[in-house]
Amino acid sequence: MFRCSKIRFFDLERELHQKELLPQFYLKTLLFFESVGLAMLKDTRWVIVDTETDGLYDPIRILEIAAQRMRGWKPEGEPFQVYLNHQISIPYDATAIHGLTKEFLDKEGIHPHKAHEAFKVYLNDLPIVAHNLNYDWNRCLLPEWQRLCVPVSGRPGFCTMLLARRLLPETRKVNLETLCRYFGIDAGRAHSASSDVQTVVSLFNQVFRVRLESAQITDFDDIVRFSKKSPIKKCHAMLGGGC
Repeated sequence: MFRCSKIRFFDLERELHQKELLPQFYLKTLLFFESVGLAMLKDTRWVIVDTETDGLYDPIRILEIAAQRMRGWKPEGEPFQVYLNHQISIPYDATAIHGLTKEFLDKEGIHPHKAHEAFKVYLNDLPIVAHNLNYDWNRCLLPEWQRLCVPVSGRPGFCTMLLARRLLPETRKVNLETLCRYFGIDAGRAHSASSDVQTVVSLFNQVFRVRLESAQITDFDDIVRFSKKSPIKKCHAMLGGGC
């Protein structure tokens, strides 16, 4: 029934964005979807993760890990955050982005093995979601676990950056700063892993969820498939309406 009467959001959202009424629109829409039962499976558990590192070139060392466990669309329990002290100097270019220095990590960081052990307990082998999952999972976490002889924990879920490209045709860029500015979301301190995780939580609850549920994409595995779907214009058409 609902599939043949999809709501065409983009024109309406554009008008509401101009009038600064998007937050009220999203809230009312979410309440409607919950009232008719179109909500992500309540027992689906997953983890949003972000890292800050010492650079972009191998070997990449993780300096901060932050995470938030999710059940369905909502956060579950306390967030996770840890600083890692690899006892290395931090390149100036990296510090200029995230503000982490050797002096700070010498004081606040813990041994990488202890940090990853705590992270493993928090992950509990759940699927990982990140804004640039390829970087966080393939470039950072997996190589560091291998380098430190730490067992792999969790498994890749989906990338919210790829998801945003398919959900948000009105924004040419899909970095967190651009999305927060466009949708009026408080991003906290940019390039802080803990702030970026909370930003992704907010994007899911205020933006992504509405559009996914409008297309009845609410199962976790369906979201994984949709985030990789090509061509991207076909994804936009799925969200735009039509029977």
